[in-house]
Amino acid sequence: FDKVKFTIKTKTGKAVSVQADRCGGDTSFAMASDADGKEMFRHCMPDEEDKANVSVLEAKYPGAMPYFFSQDPDYITVKERVAKMCVTGEEALDIATIDIAIAALSVGEYLTPLMQKELSGTVASQ
Repeated sequence: FDKVKFTIKTKTGKAVSVQADRCGGDTSFAMASDADGKEMFRHCMPDEEDKANVSVLEAKYPGAMPYFFSQDPDYITVKERVAKMCVTGEEALDIATIDIAIAALSVGEYLTPLMQKELSGTVASQ
């Protein structure tokens, strides 16, 4: 997909909405609002510190996918933790295991037909 927008409402009346545009540029953000739609929290990625790093990496690696640049610090952390696990055998802190990955895929497999049923007959708006 390139764009998606949906709201999940619980049986108790709580709701969460997700909107994503994978082709809308290099900036991502998350926003939380109250029931009246008033914004309570926002986080943007990349932040100002990351933007400075992005400029350096764009010059160093021209032609690489832009999301690699903004996520570079995270990739470094993941690689360091996994490498340490390979050397020491200690669990990699905050890194998904194969069991976690399988569980996440299982949730996706369970939800796919349910979402397809809910979305059948609906027309995506631009």
